[in-house]
Amino acid sequence: MSENDSANKRARVNNRVLAAREDELKDMERKEVKVDDETSFMLTRLGGKYYATSGKCTHYGAPLMKGTLASDGRIMCAWHGACFNVKSADIEDAPALDSLQRFDVSVENGNVYVTVSEEQLKNFRRHPHCAKHDPKNKETVVIIGGGASAAAAAQKLREENFRGRIKIVSREDYYPVDRIKITKQYAIESADSISLRPKEFWDDINIEFLLGTDATSVDLEEHSVTLQDGQQWKYDHLILATGGWPKKLGIPGADLQNVFTIRTVETNQKVAQAIKEVSEKVGRKPRLGIIGSSFIGMELASAVTQQDAAQVTVISTTKYPFTAVLGEHIGEALMKLHESKGVRFVNEANVQELNPKKEDEHAVGFVNLEGKDPVPVDVVVMAVGVQPQTDYLQKSNEKNSSSSGKTVPLADDKGVLVDRCFKVVGTDNVYATGDIATFPYQHTGEQLRIEHWGYAENTGRTVALNIAKKQEHKFTHVPYFWTVHFGTTLRYSGFAKQFDRVIVQGNTTDVENYSFVGYYVKNDEVLAICSYMKDPIVSHCAELLRIGKMPKGSEIDKGVNPLDIPHIVD
Repeated sequence: MSENDSANKRARVNNRVLAAREDELKDMERKEVKVDDETSFMLTRLGGKYYATSGKCTHYGAPLMKGTLASDGRIMCAWHGACFNVKSADIEDAPALDSLQRFDVSVENGNVYVTVSEEQLKNFRRHPHCAKHDPKNKETVVIIGGGASAAAAAQKLREENFRGRIKIVSREDYYPVDRIKITKQYAIESADSISLRPKEFWDDINIEFLLGTDATSVDLEEHSVTLQDGQQWKYDHLILATGGWPKKLGIPGADLQNVFTIRTVETNQKVAQAIKEVSEKVGRKPRLGIIGSSFIGMELASAVTQQDAAQVTVISTTKYPFTAVLGEHIGEALMKLHESKGVRFVNEANVQELNPKKEDEHAVGFVNLEGKDPVPVDVVVMAVGVQPQTDYLQKSNEKNSSSSGKTVPLADDKGVLVDRCFKVVGTDNVYATGDIATFPYQHTGEQLRIEHWGYAENTGRTVALNIAKKQEHKFTHVPYFWTVHFGTTLRYSGFAKQFDRVIVQGNTTDVENYSFVGYYVKNDEVLAICSYMKDPIVSHCAELLRIGKMPKGSEIDKGVNPLDIPHIVD
């Protein structure tokens, strides 16, 4: 046992730990300090001062010692892009919901001491301090939608001391869930098993939910929202957070039994139940056909195959999966990973119709393709993308254009046009977040609509800041997402709607030893980065994009390694 370990065990008596010598760490260096065999914390030096926090990300518990630290105190988790500030220990970016624990630090006689408590050490997460509703405060925020954006906005409003009413209407009959698990996890037991927060959390901070109900129209002139049951809610601030809804191919046979889209807990359960019933009926492994080879379809293929629940065939119009986002080279590598696990592919195929089984005219039995053999199936999931849930706004616009003339501006794909504060263009008190928001991307100026989980949460947090602080807070976050296949994760930061080329470094040929990074380049600018088994390159580059220090594509060609560039914020 080292002298430090012995000292720390003795220090537990008075909750004071000898963490380091004053000159032990250089600026922007970190150290994990073990208090005993089960507990530790992270010590960080910034600007000549020491800060102590818990050392695990509050999202999924990743070690922050492997995260990316910037000179402004911001630390990004290497797993899923959650960010905190080591000075305050507060959360800065989703997908984490809770802050870190923060410990008092003192420097005496050349030693750095940290005061800890048993409770803080055992629980590395800390609920942000949230205000509650003051009955005298009549200011009201209405949120339409019960997903990631809505939950993040509601919580952030309370974090920023908003004491008015917060009312949420959601078409789903459960509280906000970790929706990304719906395709990453097969046969979800219940909505409660993947909930973001328990009902008691929302009740405690006075968030009013109306579940299982849709909004049917919005009146910008009257500052009101009409609900499916006829209620009218008045608002001072309105947040449109209705998210995306799965597209369904308009082909013959799309209404046959055992044909699904997947977006909710209920649809996840229906797919699993259909597969189970087929298995029990026919006495063999069911045949699942997944139409579409982007993230929803491929994650579902992985989840079902891992459980050995069905024989999966992915049917796609492209040569390789993920082509539009990741490019053909990396798409081919991920396809080979799936094939090595037993997933079958029918690529460059156009679906013409779905035909029934010969023995049951009501149930799907074949996917008919143009110029290719039919694919026999027992269950079909259409995973061909999502579209903004803005039907209620389109109907409201038709009605309001002939009366008040005030309408919600929509893009060609029916997304809602917003500025960089995510305020709806032409309004003063209406915002749109998440999947439905079309905004000017700060790095390129392009009008984008991004369907990422963390992005949805961060746009909700941005809107809450604007409402609570009553001043402009522009969205500056770098998009970040991850996709899970057979227990391994591909990570992606930035956004490249189009790219000239992909610089691929590493092994994309040996399925058993895949380890690679891809840089997405347009006009020599690196717009996005993806990686597989190459942590922490994606989080490192995300921060370089944030502070404007990402190297050019031509520099990477010449051997520049982004990991060698420190995150010094000018």
